[in-house]
Amino acid sequence: MAEDYAARNAQGLHKIAKDDPAAIALLKDEHHRFRELFTQAGTAKGAKLKTIADELCLRLDVHMTIEEELLYPAGRKVGEADEVDEGIVEHQAGKDLIAEIAQLKGTEELYEAKVHVLGEQTIHHIDEEDEELFEEMKEAHEKGKIDLDALGEKMRARQAELYAKVEAEGDLGATHEADAEEIEKV
Repeated sequence: MAEDYAARNAQGLHKIAKDDPAAIALLKDEHHRFRELFTQAGTAKGAKLKTIADELCLRLDVHMTIEEELLYPAGRKVGEADEVDEGIVEHQAGKDLIAEIAQLKGTEELYEAKVHVLGEQTIHHIDEEDEELFEEMKEAHEKGKIDLDALGEKMRARQAELYAKVEAEGDLGATHEADAEEIEKV
């Protein structure tokens, strides 16, 4: 039986809290959608799985871009370098698998397995973000070290820009992907 990742959306730190700043609420909302899609992917076959996987690949590309361009540099500035570095490595593993999946027709022998593994990796990553990085950044926000509401507005604008680019051009084009050495050191 496929795992019900979506059930986590209503549990603990995965829930969108009333006091979550805009950046955290935006990302948790997207995490909810990823859990829902990976739950659906767990039972989907054929063309339905391909449709779900294509949506996941696109959404994950946009999500990782706004995290790498905006959230991670802010996280590094408030002392979350280890969490940021781990996130960058996990993103790269996801990107490699997304690139493979995006090139497949959905009928290949290992297609379902690749989507399943992407789901396991993604769920692990987003659960850690919800439970660790977001909580630590929320604490820094509460102490006035970072404005996650203003950052959330920037993230939402960048997200809209990326989706508009996909609609106009068919893909994201060049983005500013994170590299641990490129993100500003504290």
